[in-house]
Amino acid sequence: MNRFTEFELETHELKPIAGYWTYDLVSLEESLKGFLSKINELKRTIKEAKKHCTQPSPHNLTWDESAALFLYTMEAGDQSFYRLLNQVLRKENRNEVIPWFSYLKLFDTAVRKLPK
Repeated sequence: MNRFTEFELETHELKPIAGYWTYDLVSLEESLKGFLSKINELKRTIKEAKKHCTQPSPHNLTWDESAALFLYTMEAGDQSFYRLLNQVLRKENRNEVIPWFSYLKLFDTAVRKLPK
């Protein structure tokens, strides 16, 4: 299974995620510091993502914005970052997404800079 087919048909609608845009923009490390002890190899994976980011970015992304996008695309089997985040994003209890707001702010800021 890959990130493009990893979903179940769901018959219920989830409430939109709201509020992350009011968070301050912080570094990738800062945005995920609460998960370092919870997600295996996250510190190493963040370093790896930053190592592979092109700077200066052709789309004026900061190093952290670029790394936030890169981190989301990295494949690491069942423990891939995108899988863990997607599981949380699919939960009905939207309060479980709140700890991810700093990362979502960084990720969304990066996506908005990309060409349409």
